[in-house]
Amino acid sequence: MDQRPQQNRGREPVQRPSQGTGGFQVKIDQRDLMTGSLEAPRQRRGQPVQYAEPPSAKKAALTDKELKAEKRAHKKRNRIKARKNKRVFSFVWLCMVLLTSFTLASYLIGGAMDFFGDGRDTGTVDITIPEGKLTEDGLAEILYQAGAIKKPEFFSLYCKVKEDMEDFQPGTSLEVGTDLDYEALINILQGGGEVDREVVTVVFPEGFNALEGARLLEENEVCTASEFLSALNTMDFSKYGMIGALGDTSNRYYKLEGYLFPDTYEFYKGEKLDSVIGKLLHNFQRKMDDKLLEKIQNSGMSMDQVVTLASIIQAEAASTKDMFDVSAVLHNRLEFGADYDIFNLECDSTAYYPYKNAKQMEEIGGNLSYGNYNTYNFSGLPAGPICNPGLEALNAALKPNTKGDASSYLYFCHSDDGVAYYATNEWDHEYNKQLAGLS
Repeated sequence: MDQRPQQNRGREPVQRPSQGTGGFQVKIDQRDLMTGSLEAPRQRRGQPVQYAEPPSAKKAALTDKELKAEKRAHKKRNRIKARKNKRVFSFVWLCMVLLTSFTLASYLIGGAMDFFGDGRDTGTVDITIPEGKLTEDGLAEILYQAGAIKKPEFFSLYCKVKEDMEDFQPGTSLEVGTDLDYEALINILQGGGEVDREVVTVVFPEGFNALEGARLLEENEVCTASEFLSALNTMDFSKYGMIGALGDTSNRYYKLEGYLFPDTYEFYKGEKLDSVIGKLLHNFQRKMDDKLLEKIQNSGMSMDQVVTLASIIQAEAASTKDMFDVSAVLHNRLEFGADYDIFNLECDSTAYYPYKNAKQMEEIGGNLSYGNYNTYNFSGLPAGPICNPGLEALNAALKPNTKGDASSYLYFCHSDDGVAYYATNEWDHEYNKQLAGLS
């Protein structure tokens, strides 16, 4: 039992210094222990105790300067993000514009090609203009279904702008070419009597020249020889792809010589010159398939050089087999002839161009005003092709015979009956000429 007086309760008893331990003392008032200077955080029932300041408290603790800096940084991030989004949008928009432009350009190019008759196969189709009212769209669909055109919407538009549909005679049936341009096609459809026009077949042999072709066309009443020859130099052939890329042809006698592909053709009597020549040029382009074009590209020669060389081979060779040996002689002379004091091709077939030979020149009564074809007078190839070669001559120009002595052939000659003689030196060549009956 506590025997201390009541007034002394709650006080700390006086502590006396400990005996024998030293002078260090700690005095703590018990009331300080009971009250304390730090208060424990108050909390509601069920609320967890927080030992760190909430974000709002931190933000509130920021100074005005720090707040402004944070706002500026936020705006800067938004601007950067906006610029990035704008760039992405611009790129997507540009891609869409380019894709649309490419699609539209391809569509318009296809329409332009169809307008000129490009890209269609050569042939003929039967067209019947129906009775009753004829519309532009209706006529275009008839021609499209028959294979005479490829872009009916372009043909219809052309008729709406240029033609009077009453000029087409209903109930007529006629045959039209599938490679005609719109104007030529419409001329035939509106002719009425065109159905009665006679169709003629003309065979252009391999190696024919422009003069011979003109004569064949005139004999078959397709056109006059003079009109044909004049058109070979005045016709705009830039639309014919690879032929249009020939470049400067001002030094040629006939600009399109070499590209009038030898074949069998059908023409109307009195057919337009653009249509006549266009058929021959289109046929050349079709024959120059991807495989042949690849060979030309790998040959180190231009297409015009290959055609020119092939025309000489065509004119000089006595047979298809002979073409590859003649090609060997020409290639050897061009490549290393100078090592043997041979600087010119010296081919007889080039001496009388634009005539085939002296006899043709005399028959026509011409003269040799173009000296840049005669390979006896200069080195290298002539100014252009001297005739229109076939596929065999073109292939021979690209792949000369290189087997055995052929790799060294520098001379050749033929007897009157077409026997070929080849030599690697001038002495053997003179002997061969005697064998061939040429000296």
